[in-house]
Order: sequence, then structure tokens, then C-alpha cells
Amino acid sequence: MENINLLDMLWVLLSAVLVFSMQAGFLCLEAGLTRSKNSINVAIKNVTDFGLSMVLFWAAGYAIMFGVSYAGWFGTTGFLVSLDDPWNVSMFLFQVAFAGTAVTIVSGAVAERVRFGAYLMMTALVAGVIYPVFGHWAWNENGWLHQLGFVDFAGSTVVHSVGGWASLAAVMIIGPRTGRFGADGAVHEVSASNLPLAMLGVLILWFGWIGFNGGSTLAFNEHVPGIIANTVLAAAAGMCVSIAVDYLLKSYPHPSSVINGVLGGLVAITANCHCVAAGSAIIIGAVGAVVALLIGRQLERMRIDDVVAAVPVHMGAGVWGTLAVAIFGESHLIGTGLPFMQQFSVQVLGAAVCFGLTFTVTWITLTLLNRVVRLRVNEQEEFIGLNAAEHHATTELFDFVNTIEYQARTMDLSLRAPVEPFTEVGQIADRYNGLMDKLQQSTTDIEELRTTEKLLREANGRAEAASQAKSEFLANMSHEIRTPLHGILSFAGFGIKRATTKPEKVGEYFTKIDTSARRLLLLVNDLLDVSKLEAGKMVFHYELRDLGTTVAAVVDEFDSLLSEREMRVQYHKPDELMRAEIDHLKIMQVVRNLVNNAIKFSPAGTAIEIDMQRTGESIRIRVRDHGDGIPKDELETIFDKFIQSSTTKSGAGGTGLGLAICAEIVRGHHGRIWAENSDEGGACFNVVIPMKQPREVPAEPSAWRQSSVEQSADTATD
Repeated sequence: MENINLLDMLWVLLSAVLVFSMQAGFLCLEAGLTRSKNSINVAIKNVTDFGLSMVLFWAAGYAIMFGVSYAGWFGTTGFLVSLDDPWNVSMFLFQVAFAGTAVTIVSGAVAERVRFGAYLMMTALVAGVIYPVFGHWAWNENGWLHQLGFVDFAGSTVVHSVGGWASLAAVMIIGPRTGRFGADGAVHEVSASNLPLAMLGVLILWFGWIGFNGGSTLAFNEHVPGIIANTVLAAAAGMCVSIAVDYLLKSYPHPSSVINGVLGGLVAITANCHCVAAGSAIIIGAVGAVVALLIGRQLERMRIDDVVAAVPVHMGAGVWGTLAVAIFGESHLIGTGLPFMQQFSVQVLGAAVCFGLTFTVTWITLTLLNRVVRLRVNEQEEFIGLNAAEHHATTELFDFVNTIEYQARTMDLSLRAPVEPFTEVGQIADRYNGLMDKLQQSTTDIEELRTTEKLLREANGRAEAASQAKSEFLANMSHEIRTPLHGILSFAGFGIKRATTKPEKVGEYFTKIDTSARRLLLLVNDLLDVSKLEAGKMVFHYELRDLGTTVAAVVDEFDSLLSEREMRVQYHKPDELMRAEIDHLKIMQVVRNLVNNAIKFSPAGTAIEIDMQRTGESIRIRVRDHGDGIPKDELETIFDKFIQSSTTKSGAGGTGLGLAICAEIVRGHHGRIWAENSDEGGACFNVVIPMKQPREVPAEPSAWRQSSVEQSADTATD
């Protein structure tokens, strides 16, 4: 431990966390770019491939990659990584996150048609064999590529090209998604299910890449800021160039171009971010985006289906970034001492070796596996989606559509769609079931009419006019049935389309309704309390309780809100018992209101202070926030009904009843409540409760805030 720089180790661990967060980015990206019927499968693959990679890398991959080298080909020591050496453990955690990144690249490329078990085999192949072996050649100090002078600072080739070449081999063997390419050569674009989610994934990846490249220094030194700056500049340049190209070719920016432009720039700068100037980083990122765009179009011409453009982005931009080390790198920062042409030749060799190892091994292995086990789902499984086919995980929309399809095949009018209440699809299903009730009843009526018609014909006693009238009636009835049926089917189709393309809008409306309803409920409860107080019907049930325990119970209720706002409560609980005759629930209501206000008006990341002390025959509770305090001219009205502080009106919300109710509850305990501005900033509320209540009946609470309220300062009011 004496020789370990703890700051360096902390930086490596922090970078490992950032790289780990990229798994969430890949999950969002892939789930957003695939169809909703496959989104659960994509998410499960992203979680499981990282877990499996971690186990394999711990058991053998890390040793193969960084163990004592056997002739520069593979490591021979360090299997089953020990936790004894803190620095070695830190390195393992950092490198295993890289291994997970290389593997999860394949997940997006083969999405929507590969079997889950087959994908786990691919994960084991890349994480357990290909990645650590090539990583040993390039990153182990005794690896043969490293000895030749090959430079790949953070993994344009070692991580991204490995994932890209493996993806290319996999998608060529598995084949395109059904309907992706037409028999006439047309390319059919498959709509993404959630582009905002995919964009969120890009931002998470962009953020995580700071640790990906910055942490590869393995030390917190003077080079880190420049590396991070080059990283974000290259991504921004890639995005700008991809948008510009889209405007030139299409006159509008396509979402996929924005995504691939950012990622192409990030992948391209990864190999050289330590040895190039800022201007060079911008050029490298811009070219990386163009390379990804060109390769993506070429793959479409070759009828190769890559769902998330993993091959163009990670392989294409990765190769370019590796070559850019020699083209743009400053020789004193590259550190190999090789002249330009020799360095360029070594970089070309490294990229070629990566292709030879990764593509060849993946192609041969998957070809052989495909003869033994089925790598791809069948056409029916692909049609219904891998959520259901692979994991038996359905959604309400999936169940609703299945019900309609089954009903269309069987003509079973008694079948009803499952209804999930409080959801948009559930509402459509409920209306559909209502229509089917009427349709079934109408069908019954029609059958009865047909029976009657048969009887009338047999009786041969009806006139031709009556028969004509009957026919017209049946025709009209048929029209009346078809019209609402077509209407509901159209409405169902519209709802299904909206649920899959813009589900966030429907959810937003329901969220607003829910929020408004909860707000009204709180207001009604406050009004009921006020009515009870003014009518003198609020009854106090005093019992001897420990106020310290009462306050602690209230504080525990706010754990979730405090965590959400990154706040904490500094509760100075007294060592002695603070027993007093109180109405336990009503005193909890007072403390709850004061603590909630303190949280509401304090900046995120601050602390709420609560302390308690005995003063004579009374107990004083003090709640202090770190907000802006209350203007002095509002201290005289802060406990009035429907009066709110100006700080509340500025955005925190409230009914203007909370503090008024608190004042009356305290008065019902023959106590006092007041507010004051703290010298250290913020507002401080004080509540004084006598330890013993007088035996006479308390005065009617008709006079609000007279002797019961002593005010001297400001606070936020509910």
C-alpha cells in the first residue's frame, strides 16, 4: 500500500464507474432503436452480457490479457483475480468494464432476431477468448503488437473494432430481419420505438466516455484534462458534420445521423486522444462520423442488416481512429520513437490483425454453432417479438392485439380483451369490449330475426310488402352494425399507433391528471381540518409520549424525498427522554409540515437541522432550513389561513393552510409556535409544548393565532 498513489487509484475506480454507466447508455440506445416488441429482450441482453463477461473476465480473461506473457501471445498468471492487491483489483474493475463494452456492441447489431441462448454463447466467445487475447497482444507490455510499437490508447481497436468485427461476422451469418430488404432490392427502414430514449442513451455514452478515455491514463495527472477535452470535442465535431451532411443530401437531419455522428466521433478519438491537439481531435471526430455514414450505406447496399449501426460506428470509426494515431499524433506523446511511415505501418498491421483474429474466429465459431444449435429465431417468433418468444414477457398492447387477431380468426364474439385499468391501452380495450357487447347482442337479434324469417316463409302468409320491409330492415341493421365496428377498429388502430410512436404524450396527460387530483385531495384535507378547528370539533387525545421518538418517526418518513434531493437531516436527538402529554398524531402532523417545508425551501445537497431541548416545564422543538428565509414584512401573517410567503409563490407551491393548522394544533396543546430568521441563513421554526396539559378543556379555536402564535421571523409556508 505504501507505493500506491491513492489519488490515482481513486481516479481509476471513478473511471470504472463511468465506463460501467455506459452499459445503461447502450441499453437505452438499443431499446430505443428497436421495436417495442423486442425492447425487453434487448434490455435483458444488455444486463446479462455484462454479468457473464464479468465472471469470465474475472476467472480467466484478465489473466490472459494482463498476466505474465507467454512469448507475447497470451498471459499465464493471475487467474481467478485475487482481492489482496488494491491496485490490481482497481485495474480489474476498470478493465472488466471495457470487456463489457466490447461484448454489448454485438448485442445491438444482432437485435430482434437472435436467440437469447445463442447470444450468451457469442458473449462467452468475445469476452472469454477474442477480447482478452487481442488485448494481450496490444495492451500487455510484452504483447507482440505492443512490442512492435502499436498504439491504441483507450481501445478504438482493442474494444470497438473487436466488437465491430464480431458484429459483422454475426449479422452476416444470422441474416437480416424479415422484411428489411425487398426482393426488388429496396431497403425498408424499420421504425424505432423510442427515439428520445435512444438519444438519452447517446448522452449517457458521451458522459461515460469521459471515464473511458480519461481513465486510460491509469493516473490522475496533467494529461487528463486534455484527453477529456479531445474526447468531447471529437464527439461534437462528429455530430455537427453528420447533421451538415444530412442537410446537404436530405435537407433535414435524420435522428440516426445525430446518434451515429456522436458515437463515430467518440470511437475515432479513443485511440489517439492522448497524443493529438484539439484541432486534430475535431478533424478526427468529423472524419469518424463520415466513415461511419459511408460504411453504413455500403452495408445496406450489401443487404447486411445492422440494427444500431454497430459495425460502421465501432469497426469503421475504430479503424480510422487507430490510423489517426500515426497521422495526427505528436511523436513525443505517442512515445514509441518510430518514424511516421513505420508507425503508420504498425497501426495498419494492428487493425488488420484485429480483423483477422476477431472476424475469422467469430465467423468459424458461429458457423459451426449454427449447425449444432439454432442461432436465429424462427419467422413466427420474430413476428410476435422476442419479448414473448424468448422471455414470455408480454405487454398490454401485445395482449390486446393478440386478442383482436384471435377473434378475427375464430369469429368468437364472446371473447373479451384483457383490460389494464388506468392505461391508455386499457381504455381502448375497455371501449372495444363495450362494442363487442353490443355487437354480440346485435348478432343475437339478427339470428332471432333470421329464425322469424324462416317461420314466416314457411307460413307463406306474409305479403310481399312485409317481406320487402323486412329485407330493408335487415340491410339497415347490418349498416348500423358495420359503422360503429369500423369506427372502433379505426380508433383501436390509431391508439395502437400512438402508443408505440409517442407513448410519452399519453403518459404525460395521465401524470398531470394524477398530480392535479393529489393536489386537490391535499387541499380538501386541509379545508376539512380548518373546518373542524373553526367549529371546535377537533378533539385532542393527550397521552404521555417521548417527543424525541415522535420526531424521529417523522424524519424517517422523508428518507425517499431526502435521497431524491441529495439532502440529509441533522437530528440532534436528546440523550434523555423528552416525555410530554401530547396528541401523538397531531404533533406528528406539525413536525411533518415543518420538515416538509424545510426540505421544499432548501437547496439540493443541504441539510435540515432539527434539535430539541427542555426549557423549564416545557420542551422546545426547533426546525431550521437553509433557504432564503422569510421577508420581515411577512412575519406577522405567516401563520394566517391562506397566506403564503412570497418564496412559496415563486414556485414551491402550497395551499396556505399548513402553518395555520400547525398553529392551532400547538395552541390546542397550550403551547407556542413562532418563526425567526437564523443568523447562519435560512428560517427557523420553534415549537414549545408544555410537558403537562392543564385539566380544563382547551379554549375554542375560533380565534386564529392570538396568544398561541408568537412570530418573529420568516419561513416557507405550505
